[in-house]
Amino acid sequence: MRWVEQWPPPQDVPVRQVYGIVFEPVSGTVVVQDDHGRHNLPGGTPEPEDAGDPVATLHREVYEESQLVLADWEPVGYQLVSEDEHPLYAQIRYAALLKAADPIAPDPCTGRTYGRVLVSATDASGLLGWGERGAAQLTAAARVAVERWGLALAPAGAERQELP
Repeated sequence: MRWVEQWPPPQDVPVRQVYGIVFEPVSGTVVVQDDHGRHNLPGGTPEPEDAGDPVATLHREVYEESQLVLADWEPVGYQLVSEDEHPLYAQIRYAALLKAADPIAPDPCTGRTYGRVLVSATDASGLLGWGERGAAQLTAAARVAVERWGLALAPAGAERQELP
């Protein structure tokens, strides 16, 4: 895998995943899914109804998985992934601003219900366990949060909170 902090991904590389690094605007924290101790960002796989639009995938997936409504978003880059069984593909990352969080509900695709925790971008990197590439993604998203939305980001080690 290789993180690329530019936009857009190459046209000849298919997009297989779209994820949001979603910032809660009051606390400056990031929403991380909690699947019984396993953590991830909200997002997922493009579907035909998204009509090839990664923003449509972003909105649909963050709502299906975490019941989050976005106020704004901006692409921060993509990962190029090469696996033995698949040709090269891209995983897109967006920084996104949270507008509202509806009550937690099961993901209609998997039936799983995910918790939602609010942590600093630095602490999100540790929870995700994605190493240097993950830290670079969260740093790029944090830069967007500050520059585009004027957010004051939560410091590392800030108290972890549940998003009801």
